Amino acid sequence: MKYDVITSGYCSMDRIIRINPMAKIGKTSIVQNDDNANIRYGGCGINVATSLSRLNKKTLPIIRVGEDYESNGFKAFLETEKISTEATKKISGVGTSGCYLIENPSSDHMTLFYPGAMSDKYFNHYDSKWFFESKLALMTVASKTDNEYFLKETLNHNLPLFFGSKMDKSAFPPRFIKRIISSCTGVFANEKESEYIRTSMKTENLKELFKTIPKLDFIIITKGKLGSYAMVREGEQIEEYSVPIVPAKKFVDAVGSGDAYIAGFLYGYLEKKTVKECMQYGATLASFVIEGMGATTTAPSISNLENRYQISFLQGDIK
Repeated sequence: MKYDVITSGYCSMDRIIRINPMAKIGKTSIVQNDDNANIRYGGCGINVATSLSRLNKKTLPIIRVGEDYESNGFKAFLETEKISTEATKKISGVGTSGCYLIENPSSDHMTLFYPGAMSDKYFNHYDSKWFFESKLALMTVASKTDNEYFLKETLNHNLPLFFGSKMDKSAFPPRFIKRIISSCTGVFANEKESEYIRTSMKTENLKELFKTIPKLDFIIITKGKLGSYAMVREGEQIEEYSVPIVPAKKFVDAVGSGDAYIAGFLYGYLEKKTVKECMQYGATLASFVIEGMGATTTAPSISNLENRYQISFLQGDIK
């Protein structure tokens, strides 16, 4: 296959603005970070693609960019990170999508997002060969139109579908969530997102989904400092696993840590590891990303990832 992973999702020119106190109408908050105007290239699908590319996996994000694609440095970033631009479409008369992450000292944040070229009004049909040439598909938050077509092509080409859930009800209304989950091999969600999936699927327990969705192999729930929890189909049984976090050398910023977990998990999956081992790789990769500002700034090489994984899980540092 030409690509290991094909992804959907908004690209985003991220600007992280740390303020104290958190913004309120009629009050002035002081910006804390000197680099508040710096662009950090991201978006869920791009974050995963970047981390996987650094691990020598070939990724293909489907994105639309604006007229500022070259001038804002995004094109150079993709080239440097060796991320394919085969599925990148440039739209005239509009800017590339961007995000302002307004953070308080506790890393709680507000998100201000400009969809730009990624708006569904600029949607154009995908090339089926992109899916034919890919091993697996990862759906993240994008316009509903984009992800409906992404789902259609994924099913047409019988690709394993992984879903990185995000709490965006306009992109993932309940009826669409039902179609996605019913087609998934694997689901990633935090605790709030998993509850939204549960209510959308009209089930008392997510474990019940394994009875009615033959393709579904696992559901991963990330729990912040408490690590991650999984329900995994193993033969006729549904097994449950918990994996702790991997302590970072320092905490700088949590932006992109969930995407890093998915990237680490998919790296393990592509290397044919068990689901529990994939969870451990996810936890390990996430520990690198929170050591720097931005979603991929400190994403590791294979040697650095494997070294920390070995120390953390195989040499007994983490029980």
